[in-house]
Amino acid sequence: MDYTPFTKWVIDNGISEGVLELILCITIVATIVSIARYIVGSKTFGIYAPIILSVAYLFTGLKYGLVITAIVIGISLLSYTLLSKIRMHYIARIAINYSLMAIIFLLCLMLINYLGLGLQNMSLIQPLAIISIFALSDFFIKQYVKKGFKNTSIILLSTIVISALGWLIITREVIYTFLINNLWILPTLIILNIIIGQFSGLRLKDIFRFRSIIQDKENVKK
Repeated sequence: MDYTPFTKWVIDNGISEGVLELILCITIVATIVSIARYIVGSKTFGIYAPIILSVAYLFTGLKYGLVITAIVIGISLLSYTLLSKIRMHYIARIAINYSLMAIIFLLCLMLINYLGLGLQNMSLIQPLAIISIFALSDFFIKQYVKKGFKNTSIILLSTIVISALGWLIITREVIYTFLINNLWILPTLIILNIIIGQFSGLRLKDIFRFRSIIQDKENVKK
C-alpha cells in the first residue's frame, strides 16, 4: 500500500499498520455507538461491548464471529437457567458460567469439526478473538436479569449490528485505504462526538414512534 507522507511518518516512527487499524476501528465503532444512541435511539451493551465485538470480528471474519456469538449467547442462556436455581455469590456464578461456556464451546468446536457445516476453518481462529466474544456473555446476562429476554434481545441485536457495521467499514479496502491515509479523521471524530453530545432534538426512533402525535400537532398549527 502507498501511504501519504504523514501516515508513512507515523509508521516509520514505531506505529505499525495493525495498531493504526485497531485504533481506527475503536474510534469508528465508538462514534457509531454514539450516533446510534443519541441520534437514532438504539441502545447497545454500553460502548465497550460493541468495540470489543467489532475488533474480535476483525480476527474471526464476520461469518465465524456471528457463529461464535450465537453459541456464546445460547450457552449463556442455558447456564443462567441452570444456575438460577442455586443460591450463590455473583462472582462465583460468573466463574461457573465461564467454565460451562468453555466446556460446551469445546464440544461445539469438536462437533463442527466432525460435521463440517461449512465452518472447517473454525479451529484456525485466534484464541484471543474467541475470548473477546466470550466477554459478551456477562453483558448479556446482566441485561437479561434486569430487563427480560425481549428487551435484551433487541439490545443484543443492536450491539451486533453496530459491531458488524464497524467491521464492514474497516474491512472494505477502499474505505480502509482512505482512513489509513487520512488520519485527520481521528480529531474530526472528536469534534463530531462533541456535536452529538450536545444534541437535544428528537431521536429518529422517537420521531417514528410518535409520528402520529407529531402530525396531529402540525395539523393543529395549520
